[in-house]
Amino acid sequence: MDSTTIKRPAALSEGAADAIRNAIIQGEFGLGEALPEVQLTRRLGISKTPIREGLSLLSREGLVTSFPQRGFFVFTLKRECVTQLCDFRHAMETLALDMALRHNRDRLIADLEAICAEMQTAHENGNFKRYLELDTAFHAAFFDRAENPYVKASYQMAASKVATIRTHLSRGHLRTDLSLAEHTDILHALKVGKDRKARAVLKKQIYRGEQVYEELVTEPNG
Repeated sequence: MDSTTIKRPAALSEGAADAIRNAIIQGEFGLGEALPEVQLTRRLGISKTPIREGLSLLSREGLVTSFPQRGFFVFTLKRECVTQLCDFRHAMETLALDMALRHNRDRLIADLEAICAEMQTAHENGNFKRYLELDTAFHAAFFDRAENPYVKASYQMAASKVATIRTHLSRGHLRTDLSLAEHTDILHALKVGKDRKARAVLKKQIYRGEQVYEELVTEPNG
């Protein structure tokens, strides 16, 4: 079944947004690519109205950009946005990690341990799509165990964009052997109480991406 197939959504507009979001995250649409309503209508099998509403929802997330008289496009990265995104990730993920360790240390470590085991399996099997999903889940676990809806909601503003960038980088310089080693290092450091080391590895991982993100910088459509 196509990843953009909608399965009995509670609301067509939300279902359309979910389907288009997943397609963008999985790289089925390129950065800056146009999202014609007619094409999406045929693809999803629903009318233009929920498609347009769904695109508007994604626009508020920053995943889609709207240009008058031109329609909707997948987001692009301006050069100054690269550093801003990395700064945002580092601030929010470090905060969430600290809160999760304070409130749910054992549960967080158990979550990360299970995720790392699955990442290892996906890496060995060459299942790159699954590996990327687990990479996202690893970082999301910080927010799940932080038990602070405000922090989690704030990060969600950029979560889909981060996941999309991760997918596109996977086609270039992203190396899962290094990625897996870093996630494993973070887990091990937390297990032995070396929280400062875990934060240092996390920071290094995020800001190393700053250099690679430059390859995805594009000029705006407008």
